[in-house]
Parts: sequence; C-alpha cells; structure tokens
Amino acid sequence: MSSIETPWTNMRAPRTGALTTILVDQEQNNSWYWIRCKDGQFGVAIQLPSDAVTSTASIKGTSKLNIARVNDMNGEHYLGVVIGASELATVFYRLCLDLMSACQFSTSPEQIVAILKRRVLVWQRLFEKGRRKLSPEECLGLISELKFLREIWIPDVSTNGVLGWQGPTGAAQDFYDETISVTVEIKSHAFDSSVVKISSREQLDAEGHLFLTAYPGGLSSDGNGVTLNDFIEETRTMIPSSQYAAFDELLLSARYIKDDCYDELYFELGEPRVFLVENDFPRLTGDNLPSAIGRVKYDLDLVLAADWACAISEISARAKG
Repeated sequence: MSSIETPWTNMRAPRTGALTTILVDQEQNNSWYWIRCKDGQFGVAIQLPSDAVTSTASIKGTSKLNIARVNDMNGEHYLGVVIGASELATVFYRLCLDLMSACQFSTSPEQIVAILKRRVLVWQRLFEKGRRKLSPEECLGLISELKFLREIWIPDVSTNGVLGWQGPTGAAQDFYDETISVTVEIKSHAFDSSVVKISSREQLDAEGHLFLTAYPGGLSSDGNGVTLNDFIEETRTMIPSSQYAAFDELLLSARYIKDDCYDELYFELGEPRVFLVENDFPRLTGDNLPSAIGRVKYDLDLVLAADWACAISEISARAKG
C-alpha cells in the first residue's frame, strides 16, 4: 500500500444499510472492519455486544473525529472511529493499525472499549491541535527517554514499567515511581555542548530522590546510528505485551505517529551523565524564587554542576533503599 492508498480509497458509501464494510483480517482475535458510512465518513469499527457499544455514550465526537455506533440490518452492533477529511486518511490509517494492534491481546469487550476510549481522546487532541511532525531535536529527546526506559528504568529501577514514563502526559518530570520515591528527569544535548534547558520551576523540584540524566547526542552524518521508527519498534519488544496499549498512547501523547520521514534521520547517543538533585544543586524552584515571578526557563551548564554527578547505578541503589 503506497503512502496515498488506504483501505477506504475504493470503498463506496452504502446503497442500502448504514455501512460498507471490509473485514480487516480473518485471523485476528477480534472482528475489525474497515468501514464507510452513508455520509461519506470512513474509519475502522469492531463488532461488539450492544451493551458494550452503549457504554461508550459518554465519548463525544469532534469536528475532525467522530464515533460511529451502528446497528445493521442483520442485528450486528458496530463501534467505530471515523473521519471525513480525506487529507488525514494516511495518518488516520496508521492510527487505526495501532489501535487494532493495541487490542489484539484484549480478551473482553470491556477491555477493548477502555482502550478505544483512551485512544480516541488522544486522537482528538492530536487532530484538534493540528499534526506537526517532530523536529530533529524532539526526535533526539524522545529517543533519549526511550533509551533510559528500556536500559535503566525497566530492568534496574522500577516494577511499574512503561507506566512510570510520565513525560508525555505533561508531568513535571519524565519518570516517577511513588512506591520507591524515585523521580528522573531526562535531558538531551549536543555532543559539543554541556548545556541543557530547564523548562519550569517544577522540573528540578520533587519529593524523594530526584535525578537529572543527560544524554549527549545528535544527527549522524554517515548513516550510522538509529532511526526513531526503528528505536521505537526495538523498545516495543522489550516491554510486556500487557503494556503495549499504554506504550502506544504515551507515544501519541508525545506526538509520535509512525511516518516514513523518521526513517531518513539517523541519531547517535553517547553515555549519559547523571546528577543527584538535592540540597544546593544549582536550580530555580518555588522555594528560592520570589512569588512575583511566574514561569521560568533557563539553561543549566552540567560542567558547573559536576559536584552533584553520580554513577547511573545510584538510581537503582536509591530505589532499593
């Protein structure tokens, strides 16, 4: 399928009934269908019991993304997600594939509905804001967070796995597990720089043990390194299947949608430097800023914070008490 072809390209609106449907895959555990509605909207739908479809009544459509609840002439009940804008079809197709993948291990209609509800809310925010591809700097930042997730957080620090990755949700710091009182903020910076950007007074202020972990990195000039798409797929193989849905939702919250453009950029990352943020670590927080000062953003030179540097193993040591 090319970048402009989708399952809906040659689907016509139904002459009779509410939907035109094409079964996605006969071997799937759940019955998903590509659909086109009478009004021309198109999307993906799943057959569910009527009570499961009814339970989604609280989900409201938007100008760009709607919910389709259809009872066909054969008494089948469909719950679908549809759009009407053809220019969004390719992006929407990728999102639909991710949705079906996230639901493949679900064993009950309730689980599927829960995933669909969460996913639709993220999609709606994504479409309403307008889709903007990640910049190279944002790609590097995302790769840095994923590198920490799969190499440090999951194997050595926390049992909450992907659920501890909170940066994409808008949290002040990128990783947090309250059961072990460990918080980690991830930064990336150029190989030839020691400066990282701090975006708020809250970012270096947390209860318990707070660490700042900084990865040097940049674009590879010779094609070595890793692409964002490949790094994400590799990371997926390192997490339990029960957390696939949460992982995909976090990626969407980070504005990542798989795209061929992310195969064109190769990134290299160096070894991280870790700092224990405590006591008089150089930072601006609510405790040392006048109340009249609102938002703050500032640069932090890691060379000048060397007194607080520690081994990366210190994170897991603090987690274990």
